[in-house]
Amino acid sequence: RAMRMGVPADDAAVVGTFANMGTRSKKDSDHATGGLRSQLGVYQVALNGLIKALITAGPGPRGRVMDWYRDAFLVNVGASAMRVDRSKVSKQTTLLNITATLLKLCEPFLTNEKKGALIDPDFVSAPEAHGGTYTAEGDDAVTRLAENPPPLSAPYSPKNSFIPQCFFFAARSIHLSIIPALDMHKQLQRHSSRMYHRAEERGDSGRTDPEFNQFLARTLTLEVTIFAPEFVTDYMTFCNTTSGLLLRISDDQLARMPEHFINDICDCVTMVSYGMPDSMRGADVGDVFKMVVKLLSPAQAKLVRNYNLRAKLGDVLHDLYLPPKSRRRDAVPSSVYSDPTTGGQPYLLSDKLAQETLAPSLLLLYGEVEHTGYYEKMTHRYKISELLRFLWESSEHRSAFSKISQDKDSFIKFANGLMNETNHQIAEAMEKLMEIRRVQVQMANTQEWASIPEDQRETIEERHSENEDNVKNTLQTLNKTLEMLGWLNTDDDIRRLFLLDEMVSRLVNMLFYVLQKLVGAKGLELKVDNPETYNFKPKDMLRDLCTIFANFAQSPEFCTECARSGYYDAELVLKAAKTCRKFNLLTPENMKSFEALSVSVEAASKEVEDLDELTADAPEEFLDPLLMTFMKDPVLLPTSDKYMDRSTITQHLLNDPTDPFNRKDLTIDMIQPAPELKERMDAWLDEKRKAAKK
Repeated sequence: RAMRMGVPADDAAVVGTFANMGTRSKKDSDHATGGLRSQLGVYQVALNGLIKALITAGPGPRGRVMDWYRDAFLVNVGASAMRVDRSKVSKQTTLLNITATLLKLCEPFLTNEKKGALIDPDFVSAPEAHGGTYTAEGDDAVTRLAENPPPLSAPYSPKNSFIPQCFFFAARSIHLSIIPALDMHKQLQRHSSRMYHRAEERGDSGRTDPEFNQFLARTLTLEVTIFAPEFVTDYMTFCNTTSGLLLRISDDQLARMPEHFINDICDCVTMVSYGMPDSMRGADVGDVFKMVVKLLSPAQAKLVRNYNLRAKLGDVLHDLYLPPKSRRRDAVPSSVYSDPTTGGQPYLLSDKLAQETLAPSLLLLYGEVEHTGYYEKMTHRYKISELLRFLWESSEHRSAFSKISQDKDSFIKFANGLMNETNHQIAEAMEKLMEIRRVQVQMANTQEWASIPEDQRETIEERHSENEDNVKNTLQTLNKTLEMLGWLNTDDDIRRLFLLDEMVSRLVNMLFYVLQKLVGAKGLELKVDNPETYNFKPKDMLRDLCTIFANFAQSPEFCTECARSGYYDAELVLKAAKTCRKFNLLTPENMKSFEALSVSVEAASKEVEDLDELTADAPEEFLDPLLMTFMKDPVLLPTSDKYMDRSTITQHLLNDPTDPFNRKDLTIDMIQPAPELKERMDAWLDEKRKAAKK
């Protein structure tokens, strides 16, 4: 019964304390919160005193208390479900009180290195110790980091049994209480925001809307407990200690750790950074940073199998550790992202493992978030782009970027995903913008709009709102992608990778596809009301795109591929150049390079025409069977005994790892050179060239 005392977020009297808070002052809100937290503090001091008295009363009472905690976790296993059956779990107040008391019991060894060393990670793999709390079997099995982690090599035999029991019970309790509460907080915020905007769209005041105020009151009531300063300090300290444990244990022990440990740390630190950032001032979360970098590193890339969890790791780096000047949000205190051992230098710059691995890790992650969700992946990629830009501009990470250019296969996968995404984003964004514009014009004509039946208007408005959200997310990511392509290609080694046979045609086609969307017949002429609210910045996009063109304009391979591309349009390039000059979008050097592109492509066109003429009657065995073009580097597909140009099959395998002729599994390392065929082709072409000179 003592565990039930607190500030229930569903209690009508408690929620009533925050009634109509949308129309009241922040002072009123702070006063109400302070009063309830004072009351909560009295409850929890008494509760912590009771638990401490029982724990210190001897082995018997201590054992019964710990058995009660264990049983509480076993009967509340459903508290972490996506859809919680409230009739089968304890009240939220009870679960949060359990966590608060366990965190206080952990306090003596969370900040004491000697005592902390007694936390034995094998506890989670010893059923006789955890009593089913971390079962690996049945419907309630707790997912481990590794798919098939190795079993314990020896029986569990801790130096101190109470410390690991207390620590891992607290970790489980956080998962069953704080994490669901933080998720509820996020949902309540989302609902209150939706109610506010719906009221505003109806022409009513969002602040006075009853539904908005109802959700706002429930949100503020929940914050009384989950963002209470002392409680936040306790579970943030626990997160950092858990991260330190994950850093020091062996790979086998790490593989046996519950996956939710990582997920819970990410959720806790991220949600607090958004909900109550000031409470993080002075908090030590250095080990959280090091844990994230370690788990994202190539050496551990296969351990964290859950793509959503890997994406969260990247989000933590962005939301907590990226200095404010490199992101839009600056509420996180500098003490969070600064390394005190290096005089306050950001962890992103001071950490040695980050310097060695983070750049390639983030490029890999950029591709992996494809498997998260449509809107989610755009948000993740936006954040990864900001992180990569910060690292790119830092001398501490230059050597890591140099190593990236040496890993050709990995970079090609990243670049291919980048270009696929860009094509999709620009097409979708422009289509949605045109639809948004049509609705804006329709709504502006009040007489026409009023004549539409109400149910049809609601359907149009709902679709319009969806399009607006879609475009905001899409263009936010697209803008960052174009920027990233621009600064990446200022590096000579990286630019050479984009000029490989298997990449350059994709690059050229993508660039001209985007250019056509921007400055074609429906491009710059597209006008929408308040374009900035949709992240629609056509001039900035054109600047970034033409900067990329300028970076490649002097490369013969690029100009030759432009000449071959069906997307190339000299008039389009001229129109883009005039727009850039009119609005002074490019530097003088880049302007000169971009304007020279058409001349270079025209010269390359003659060479392409000459080669096409020479190979017009080439034997069929010399032609790529998919594109029917003269092959430059023929290779054999062992799965079908067919020959293809290396660039063609490489591009195919980047998107579809099967043989195009029989759908058998095929990877790039399986294809074989065809030197004899290449020799015959070269000899035939030499003869054709000699004959042409006569």
